[in-house]
Amino acid sequence: MKIRFALDTDSDPTVWLGIPILEGRGASRERKKWARRTSELLWSLTAEGPESKNQIKSLAQELEATSELTPQTIPVHQLFLYAPDPRREFFTFLVHLDASEGSVETRLAELVQKDAPGAVQDPEVIDFDSERLGRGMRSIRYFVSSKAEAICCSVNYAWRIESHGIDLVLRTISENIGWITANIDEFDEFARSLSVLEDDSA
Repeated sequence: MKIRFALDTDSDPTVWLGIPILEGRGASRERKKWARRTSELLWSLTAEGPESKNQIKSLAQELEATSELTPQTIPVHQLFLYAPDPRREFFTFLVHLDASEGSVETRLAELVQKDAPGAVQDPEVIDFDSERLGRGMRSIRYFVSSKAEAICCSVNYAWRIESHGIDLVLRTISENIGWITANIDEFDEFARSLSVLEDDSA
């Protein structure tokens, strides 16, 4: 099925930014320009600014790689960047949409990986309804990453958007457990800020 809409947010645009998913001719150039501008913006918002131009360059390279490589390795319809401080790790939030199927409870539990193998303990799962997106669920899950060979934490949101016949998942993952769990309240606030933006061009 064609996905004819995207997600929009009214969260602080200097903290929560959209990450472009670019393909085709000129994509590499546009991606590089976006990464450079975004790095410069984030550093300009700090009180002391960067210590050197290398910090701007380094962050730009990380952003460029995220924009280019993430869609190649993970099925994703949209990407958001949470970067409250360029001196700290930023978080990439992946959005995946699919046609609704099955019971709401079963499907949402599956999308937030409630019973997925590899968890080091039972995930913390709560109902997470949104005034804008509808009935939802959230989990905080600790698991062993086979790639990183380390314990990671994922924060997973899922909703059934009845008006569009869509099941939606929003997810971020990090090895930096202390930093990711310290931002849960901000993640929840962002998740509740999301709304459906009709895309007539799709």
